Amino acid sequence: MAGQLDEAAKQILGTLLADFTDRGLTAQDLKNGYEGPNIEALATAVCSVADFTSVDFEVAFGDLEKVNMIKTGPMAMYDNDRNSSLIIIGSYSKREFVYLTEAGYKESRKVPNRPQRVQRIVNNLTITGGHFSNTQLGQGDSFTQSQNITTGTDSEIVAKLVSILEGQGQALDSAQRSDIAAAVAAANEGDGKQAKSLLAKVCGPVWESVQPVMWPIVGELVKKSLGL
Repeated sequence: MAGQLDEAAKQILGTLLADFTDRGLTAQDLKNGYEGPNIEALATAVCSVADFTSVDFEVAFGDLEKVNMIKTGPMAMYDNDRNSSLIIIGSYSKREFVYLTEAGYKESRKVPNRPQRVQRIVNNLTITGGHFSNTQLGQGDSFTQSQNITTGTDSEIVAKLVSILEGQGQALDSAQRSDIAAAVAAANEGDGKQAKSLLAKVCGPVWESVQPVMWPIVGELVKKSLGL
């Protein structure tokens, strides 16, 4: 199947790649596995792009699973019946979410397998201080986030990131604000590692809780600078 993906399979991998990149995940996440998008949400996003049916999605999804380009989770141990003489030792997928494998990531990055546009998957979450949406359904690369922040100026993006932190009760000094500005500048140069490092430094102990909100904003700048 590698190198000969059908359009539905390309769309599935492209949508998962966009989610992976937006969240700032790493090669280690690909190796160890990570909690990816809800399968139903992925199906909705994929089928809304073109004339794909649920059958198209399910067939392509199954094909990608067979060649180990995607995996599902979470994993759970078999619950054996105590009254049965048959004991099954092993685990199975509850098939609630799906994620890219290393093979799937590599395949999705190949130019022939990149769809012309993808729909972002809506991932709403609640953290202390308010309710946010870290991605919004949109048309291809011209989508608009809920705060229209990725199409704003650097100063507007910095201000938004500052406001998110202040909403968590963080008081920022001038040095921390400068680090946020430096993170935005690094993102515009395609240096996602440096941008993420600076944000983590500024956020400190609240980084894990605000990362799902802040990183998609900065990650989109990284993607644009790399032409993704």
